[in-house]
Amino acid sequence: MLGELESGGRFVICDLEAGVGAVVRSDQADVVLAVAEPTVKSIEVARRAVEIAGERAPVVVIANRVRGEEDVDAIRAVLGEQELVVVPEEPGIAAADREGAAPIDFAPDSVGVRALVTLAERLGERAPRAAA
Repeated sequence: MLGELESGGRFVICDLEAGVGAVVRSDQADVVLAVAEPTVKSIEVARRAVEIAGERAPVVVIANRVRGEEDVDAIRAVLGEQELVVVPEEPGIAAADREGAAPIDFAPDSVGVRALVTLAERLGERAPRAAA
């Protein structure tokens, strides 16, 4: 995978079982997305990812499956002032998963899908442009 990162592609988004350390230490990450659900364990995993990545790459925290401001407050209390994208608990996303469909195809107008589309657009604006 690290070889693929060096080949000049625009985007590689992956969920690394071993964490973000290998990619970040290789200086190949332009931005790291740390997903935090409003549970103690998930927030702690995201905190460690932010700690590792924060020294070498910008970090965007995705507050996922958020049910209200209390969830956002719990995530922000641990992760501080990181850039935060809130993706609400979304019945349409859960239904898409049950159907084996992509949420953007199954429920394109849902609040959760719109939040993810906005995130993708923001990341696209940050991406370095390939030489023509």
